[in-house]
Amino acid sequence: MRAFIAVDLPEALRAALEQGQEGLPGRPVPSENLHLTLAFLGEVAEPVLHDVHEGLSGLRLTAPELRVSELDVFGGRRPNLCFAAVAMVPDLEAAQRAVVRVCRAAGVDLRRERFRPHVTLARFGRELGRREAERLAAKLGVVHLPPERAESFSLCRSDLRPEGPVYSMLAQYEFTADPEAGI
Repeated sequence: MRAFIAVDLPEALRAALEQGQEGLPGRPVPSENLHLTLAFLGEVAEPVLHDVHEGLSGLRLTAPELRVSELDVFGGRRPNLCFAAVAMVPDLEAAQRAVVRVCRAAGVDLRRERFRPHVTLARFGRELGRREAERLAAKLGVVHLPPERAESFSLCRSDLRPEGPVYSMLAQYEFTADPEAGI
């Protein structure tokens, strides 16, 4: 099963990001698929997912504040997606590190890459035309959205379909509001 672990977006932030999708070229990510990935597990067996779930259930993580800082693209000169960058705050970084430790302890072979917290807003299937590139460039840059505190994170399944991925929540875990609770 293809799986990932993601911060569930607060409703106010989700609504603001949906507004930010307006006017973007490409295929907008459906509202129900907007999330901030903490770890992409890839294809994993169900017994491994069970161990991941057990490990995640035992975590006590402080609820991170989600601060969208800008709209940007991945892919350089030939961008393939537009995203909302989320500021790296200590509680978000700690949550991501704890989730990665749980996954590795369960036997998941995670790719070693720098954590760049973001929410994908739109995907581009092929090279953007001049007009689309201009519309995109006009939307990129600093964004001023009020920060929102995350309440939960989830273990999710990802089923790839021709029309785009379909995500299903397998389990949900609450963040704690107590900053003294730690990990």
